Amino acid sequence: MTTKKFAPLFLSLILLAPALPARAAAPDTDTRTELLEETSVPLSRAEAAAFFGGPAKDDRVLVIPAILIVMAGAKVWNVIMDNRPTADLDSAYASAIPGFDFNWDDLAAWRKVTRRYRFTIDKKLQGRAVDIVYEVSFYHGAIPSPQNPALKGRYIANFTVKPLDIKLKWGWKVSLQAAMSNPMNIGTAEEPVAWLNADLTWRYAKPLSTDPEIGVNSLAVDGYGKLAEAAYGQLDISPVPVAEYREDAPALGWN
Repeated sequence: MTTKKFAPLFLSLILLAPALPARAAAPDTDTRTELLEETSVPLSRAEAAAFFGGPAKDDRVLVIPAILIVMAGAKVWNVIMDNRPTADLDSAYASAIPGFDFNWDDLAAWRKVTRRYRFTIDKKLQGRAVDIVYEVSFYHGAIPSPQNPALKGRYIANFTVKPLDIKLKWGWKVSLQAAMSNPMNIGTAEEPVAWLNADLTWRYAKPLSTDPEIGVNSLAVDGYGKLAEAAYGQLDISPVPVAEYREDAPALGWN
């Protein structure tokens, strides 16, 4: 008798169950890349002398005569391997510079842009397992041609990525590789504007794991100094407010 009395109530609860909201499980891992700060300063004459000796003439130069832009520097390099900076950083850079002869003394309004980021992995039980601060920097500006004043343009030099601080909990393995695209001209044939893209590929493995997870930060920069970001995989870039972009930077004088 008791069973028959409560059967309709029990059946109604079963029918209502699918309509009840499911309780979402708390994420075990939070992986993100955060922009800490950005600076943009005029390029000094000493920096220009160190990095701008004219068009590069090594076997890594990709010449694109139609748009008068050459690629100088490494296409791919390791930034962090086995949890520490690699020797690649001594000479790893990328530049999108003019293919015609030019005089670096004629540089106009060149600036150095530096962005500092923090890459972190937080575990629900462990807390912060990975904490890496790294820096992305590049030079950008205009170059007129003394041989032909009609040949102008805006270019990129010394696009680099380097780690500044690495903190890992025991057993974690992290690596970072930078891959630079071929340069593109987003301006005109008469007045090129260089564009480069860097894909920063993170690989990280938990303790006692040989199956790494992968995430990619994509950074695109042009000759005006604009830098756009995108994240793929589990990475989530959280930018901080930066100063409003100004296309017309003040002229730079060294004399």
